[in-house]
Amino acid sequence: MSPHAMVATALMLGALVVAGGAYGLLYCVARLYGSPILGAASRTSCGALVALAAAIVALTPLHFGWKALVVASAMAYMGIPPITWRYLTRLHRGGNDASRPAEHAHRAHTRLHRRA
Repeated sequence: MSPHAMVATALMLGALVVAGGAYGLLYCVARLYGSPILGAASRTSCGALVALAAAIVALTPLHFGWKALVVASAMAYMGIPPITWRYLTRLHRGGNDASRPAEHAHRAHTRLHRRA
């Protein structure tokens, strides 16, 4: 791998992590506050995550095993926020219906504003 390819690959891998983190954060905040703008930002971050993973697979000189790890990581980044949200919703509601927003989301919102 040439030095230029190494730097380009490292930058894309770093951007992949940032996009995954942004998606997770924006997904949870959008669900917590019910904001359509944050929901759109969450989906945009997810799209960037997919695009970066595809670019890493297609454009970098990484070996197959590393590319498979990138794809698996991207899939995990996309799956963890919804799964975690459903689990936390059920946990705090005490039931099995995860289709409604969390009952106590307004309390978290109030605590956040009191601290600010």
